[in-house]
Amino acid sequence: MRLTGKLPPRFNADWSVLTIFVRRRLREYSGTLHNRRGANDKLKTVKSVAVILKREFDSTIKEWLRHVKLVPSLVAVPLSDAERAVHLPKLFEDVLNRLRLARGAEPLHSTNAFAHGKLRFSQGYSVPMLVEESRIFQVTSFGTLHRHQNELDQNRVLSDVIIIADEADRQLTETVRSFMTAQQDAVA
Repeated sequence: MRLTGKLPPRFNADWSVLTIFVRRRLREYSGTLHNRRGANDKLKTVKSVAVILKREFDSTIKEWLRHVKLVPSLVAVPLSDAERAVHLPKLFEDVLNRLRLARGAEPLHSTNAFAHGKLRFSQGYSVPMLVEESRIFQVTSFGTLHRHQNELDQNRVLSDVIIIADEADRQLTETVRSFMTAQQDAVA
């Protein structure tokens, strides 16, 4: 038999049968996956840590305030909720900017942390109180991510958590530095 560029009719028929078989199996498999998810479940879109934190900003601040009110040394300083949480929008903004920054890029210097340290000094805070506030920020941010873990891109979540912790520590360092400068200026 010579090949003339056309396939024999038997090969075309076999190919058609194979194609039909594969399509049927894919439909069955797809249906099996759908049944495992449940008829009422919708496919979930994977979101970034930054998207979740931005969306859950208000609830995270409420949770932060709830945790702060459980720490006797922090509530010993009489502040309203607004005064106590005034720095959080800028801190979240800095964290979100850092999460969106290209990997390996140098993070920007935060003037917000510097202002926060001076403010807390004037309000009667101590350095351990600043550390406690920062710890609570991390705990509540990670708690928010934990509550929404089924929405997160699992391939990036751990590296994003590391970035959040690093940014919170960078901000805390700057806050303590400005706090101590204000403290030294008050003594001089």
